Amino acid sequence: MATALQDKNELPSEKKEKSWFIQNAQAAGLKPRTAMLGFIAAWIVFFALLQFLPTTKEFSSAARAVMAITAWVMVIWITDALPKSVSGLMIPVLLILTGALPKPADAFSGFTGNEAFLSLGAFILAAVMQVTGVDKRIAITIISRVKPKVASLLNGFFIAHVISALLVPATVARAGMYLPIVQGVNKLLGDTPEQKRARKALAMAGIGFGSVFAAPVFLTGHMPNVIMSGLLNSKANAGITWGSWLWLHWPLLGLFPLMWWWVVKHFKLKNVAIAGGTEKIQEENRKLGKMSGTEWTVLACFLLAVTLWATGSFHKIQSGVITLIAVSIIFIPGLLPLDWKQVQQKTIWGTWLLLAGALSLVTAFSKSGLDEFLAKQMVNVVPAWGWLGMTIFVMVLVQVLRLGIISNVGAVTLMAPIVYAMAPLLKLNSVAFTLAVLNVDTYALILPMEVTACLIAYASDEFTFTDFIKAGTPLTIMAILYIAFIMVPWWAFAGYPMWIPR
Repeated sequence: MATALQDKNELPSEKKEKSWFIQNAQAAGLKPRTAMLGFIAAWIVFFALLQFLPTTKEFSSAARAVMAITAWVMVIWITDALPKSVSGLMIPVLLILTGALPKPADAFSGFTGNEAFLSLGAFILAAVMQVTGVDKRIAITIISRVKPKVASLLNGFFIAHVISALLVPATVARAGMYLPIVQGVNKLLGDTPEQKRARKALAMAGIGFGSVFAAPVFLTGHMPNVIMSGLLNSKANAGITWGSWLWLHWPLLGLFPLMWWWVVKHFKLKNVAIAGGTEKIQEENRKLGKMSGTEWTVLACFLLAVTLWATGSFHKIQSGVITLIAVSIIFIPGLLPLDWKQVQQKTIWGTWLLLAGALSLVTAFSKSGLDEFLAKQMVNVVPAWGWLGMTIFVMVLVQVLRLGIISNVGAVTLMAPIVYAMAPLLKLNSVAFTLAVLNVDTYALILPMEVTACLIAYASDEFTFTDFIKAGTPLTIMAILYIAFIMVPWWAFAGYPMWIPR
């Protein structure tokens, strides 16, 4: 009897003890089962590779350690078992502990390079714009000037996305900025078949596709751009600056009219109107009032940074230093009524830590020789179809391999050093080949989880998984063909012919 009563008394506490981790995980905003299983699986994979993967002359113990760390972080990223910022910090720690890069200066190189400080300064500038409302004002001003038709409104969103890519240096942040704007417009639409199609198109393209298609044009518009430029500068001595990146990528703007045409055609939006749509956006524009002196000053400081970025080849000041100078000017005492606490709350520190960790991992690939080892394995499956055929084949192959990777940053971190090392083995130009294959990854639109900005659009609940596949897959194919037949000749004109090895 006493035992039974004792068991009954202990049962609630046991249940509470069992659910303690789950309660904490839920309080942290995690999916408990996925996060816990992912965390355990990541370490199992890590130690299994580190312990049992044999080494050879071409595959050193350092390369094995880097592979184990890469597998660990990929599982972590896919399952969201750790915050992205913590995983970024853990990469150099594991590089040191495993002996892959035993010197802290090497292991933390991604945190101290020009690319890291360029991104950090750009993130702070973007936070300043969010605090002062400059970013939203520009977006709404552009959108408010279009006709009250869905097709015209989409065109306005796309133009606004291009400008926002210059101001806000992360696709996720831009998608988050446009989410409430699109949702406000969608509330004006009803439930007729054509209005449902319009809501799907506005959510999918106005939030996700728009963020993605504007991403590659500006170096600071997308974090994979920074990873690619850092790799090409360190390995190929390409000397890519903010301005030269823009010169190499501005023709990608030609993808915008193709995307607009496809979205309008696919969702049959040519004559679909939004009753009161323009008036609603103009009302939001009126609420903002006239630009204040603070807003003008912030915009002037940012334009100064852009001007210095674009003219870097003349004054030779590194882009990271320029960005930090612009930030310092903004915070001159008495110049602006900005509270640093507000700015730091809007700064995407977690993304910066993730990026810096990813840059460190890219360095580890090169220093350990893992990039060349994996490149040789991939080259073995590439058919001898000439430079154009091989390039397209690798573009498609990489898109198939990265279907399970949720993050653009994660996919480019993994593939960048491998793709670069493949180029000389295929007797292709390393710079052009790397840009061609990895820029396609920005347009990885087959599944909504491949790009975080599209996940934000998916969270609007306006379209289904299948809707996205049908609309997004043709856009990925268009991007592959556009890059192969438009961008590759352009890069040849700019000094990087694909058919001449470098």
